Amino acid sequence: MAGEGESPLDPRAVADGLTIWASPGVVADPARPDLGLVAALTCLPSRTAYTGDEREGAEPVDVVASSLLGQGFALLTAFDAASMVALPIPSGWVGALTPDVRHLTVVAPGGVFYDGDLAAEVPPRWSEAIDRRGLLVLLVSTGTALPRPGQVTSMEAARRAGNIVAAQIRVQRHR
Repeated sequence: MAGEGESPLDPRAVADGLTIWASPGVVADPARPDLGLVAALTCLPSRTAYTGDEREGAEPVDVVASSLLGQGFALLTAFDAASMVALPIPSGWVGALTPDVRHLTVVAPGGVFYDGDLAAEVPPRWSEAIDRRGLLVLLVSTGTALPRPGQVTSMEAARRAGNIVAAQIRVQRHR
């Protein structure tokens, strides 16, 4: 809920109650072994906010996605390694990963985007892919279901609908 004097669409008001669930993954393309493994982190914000105008036929605009697009992210066109390594690397975004690969902090120009534990165990070779490339692909989808059976279908439907924005960020490993 927005505080006094704040618009309900004020990004600061939205961010105050926002939690992001994240799940690490790796992408490989057997047809493109030159790309190697690509480390990715699927991020699902707990809240979705839309804005728009009241004109007939006006489409709602996803506040989180439009904000990220304005910061250098792009729409994800495919879940393949070639598409992911072609994603932009926005300025000012950086990840810090603990030595045990259990905790990641992603800092954006306006503050912390994600700060949390990953999984009890990240996918095999996930940290190796980060070390090799020095980059992590962030996949951000709003309005997508939390992990459950059928999640892949849900993410693919979100991608086809243009509801996944993505970018690569530089990652530092704390030694």
